[in-house]
Amino acid sequence: MEDKISPALRAGVDFRGTKNATQPVLEHISPGKKRAPLLRYIRINLPKTTRLLLIAVIAVIGAASAAVALSNHEIFPFATPLLWGVFGTALVFVAVGLLSAARIWKWGVVIALISLLIYMGGLLGNAPYVWNGASVVFAAIWNLTLFASIAYLVLFWALRYGMIVAAPDKQNFMD
Repeated sequence: MEDKISPALRAGVDFRGTKNATQPVLEHISPGKKRAPLLRYIRINLPKTTRLLLIAVIAVIGAASAAVALSNHEIFPFATPLLWGVFGTALVFVAVGLLSAARIWKWGVVIALISLLIYMGGLLGNAPYVWNGASVVFAAIWNLTLFASIAYLVLFWALRYGMIVAAPDKQNFMD
């Protein structure tokens, strides 16, 4: 039950909904502002689904890297071992992600960044595009390494910002 004439509430002190009512709820409001940034109001509390989504995006990066490595298209010198390295680390990431409760999301950032670097190296080299003699499917798989890497980085940012949550964590929503 809320006390509408509480001196604390009238003074702007609102610790409702926190542990022992000792922590400010409004911690994301900048000094001099009345509201938090718009993205702070978006909260998605699906930890298991988010965990599987993050693992699936890394699996897509690994599968696309393996497909590009198997195509025998020379993107740039020593690109094939790098692509196999991305595939191997993605395979380890997926296995650890599915079989344990470890918080491995920073490892995924490394995989996504390495995949982005390989993509940029392909732009400077001989990337597999249709005008370079590659098939449409192969060019699409090559571009999938870019889009999946960007998608993982956006999801990781949302995870760190607090918009989404991945298992084993939860946001402790209170109704």
